[in-house]
Amino acid sequence: MSKTSSSHAVKEFTKAPPTEEGLTETVQHITAGVGEFGVLNPAARAALVLKVTEQWQQDFIVKFHIPADPAKAGEEYAAIEQGDKYPSLSEPVREAVLQRFDERYGDGGPRSWSALNGK
Repeated sequence: MSKTSSSHAVKEFTKAPPTEEGLTETVQHITAGVGEFGVLNPAARAALVLKVTEQWQQDFIVKFHIPADPAKAGEEYAAIEQGDKYPSLSEPVREAVLQRFDERYGDGGPRSWSALNGK
């Protein structure tokens, strides 16, 4: 394939999928060179995996819904913090999501949130 085809494939597949499962599947397809990804050499596939993963992480953080109910938010925070929910998140993404909770309810997580502790 030509360099143009390779560049076209990269441009066409830089939009990250909306779900964690979709990201896993997309990364597997890119890495294996399935379909359109077959035109990319291994280095280009690795770069595309990194780009799609980073985009998914950024989108996930920005679009992450923080519950309006402090009690529900506290439960979700704890599940994310412990890795029970979204276990495959990288540590920086997990921290960024937890920071969004802290921005809404206060630093320190649910143990410190005044809305949960009657302060």
